[in-house]
Amino acid sequence: MLDPLEPVLARLLEEWPEIKAPRVTEILREDYGYAGSVDLVKKRLARMRPSKVRAAQKTGYRPGQVLQLDWAEMPTRPKVAGRTRRVYALIASLPFSGAQTAHFSFDLSAESFLEGHVRALEWLGGVPRECVYDNLRSVVAQRDGDVIQWNPRFVALRGHYAFHATACTPATPREKGAVEGAVRHVKTGFWPARRIAGLSDLDAQYADWRDRVCNRRRHASGGFWVNERLEVEWDALRPLPPVAFDYGGRRATRVPLDCYLKLGGNFYRAPESLVQQRVELRFDRDRVWIAHRGQIVARYIRSHDRGRWFPPPRLRPEPPAPAPLRELRVAAVASPELADYAQLSA
Repeated sequence: MLDPLEPVLARLLEEWPEIKAPRVTEILREDYGYAGSVDLVKKRLARMRPSKVRAAQKTGYRPGQVLQLDWAEMPTRPKVAGRTRRVYALIASLPFSGAQTAHFSFDLSAESFLEGHVRALEWLGGVPRECVYDNLRSVVAQRDGDVIQWNPRFVALRGHYAFHATACTPATPREKGAVEGAVRHVKTGFWPARRIAGLSDLDAQYADWRDRVCNRRRHASGGFWVNERLEVEWDALRPLPPVAFDYGGRRATRVPLDCYLKLGGNFYRAPESLVQQRVELRFDRDRVWIAHRGQIVARYIRSHDRGRWFPPPRLRPEPPAPAPLRELRVAAVASPELADYAQLSA
């Protein structure tokens, strides 16, 4: 029934590749007298419509050529500082060697991304020629097909380290298969049965596992030793810039009368001499510092708890102690006899 109408179907698919069977059936009935069902049209369109599946190309890499990075949320939520927290990891993987490193945080902010990026490059001790990302908001501000508008803060990072950046095609994770495998390895090989006291403790546990287990394994598909190829990659990396990138967050604010500045639900005190003056509140994952006119005037270890004050407010002084009780001495007076009352009233 549909064989004579196949040229019509082919023309419709060529002009409108996403056209659906109900609309095609409507056109065939109105213009060509088709009397069949929608199901027949749907099955014929399924055979004629071009496949959307693209063939995957196996890609090879040179030493120090590419670093792939992506965020991952850990499978469980540990209790840290009295609260159940989501834990995220920015994972960086080298496709040539299969080596990896990670930076953990409690959020997906741009500051955490930049800090994780800098720490990954510092661990490598050099800069690869290209970095590959998913379409992270910290990297891609806006995308229209192949036209990409990069995040301004990421542009500053890329310019500082002078590497080429590539954003993967949306919904194609195979374009960064190395870091996808690294994410699975962290979730299944490192994270289960861990007890952590905080992010610094998590960093220490991960560094031990990374250097002792992960980056000393035999690669599952390549069959080579990861640590041997990692040594080759280290020699191929470009040197780090002489000055480290400033990844810390910043917020301009005015010092209130009580001198406490709020960050992440906690309060950090500025010097009293700066009351009502503008300062810059700087922070990263582990530190908080206050700057005034380019000079650091206060430093603190950052707390990921809530409602903490650094330093604690001065306690109100206790009221003065009450005066000691004094004993009152009263002269002893003998009551008059009954006869004396009668004499007095006579």
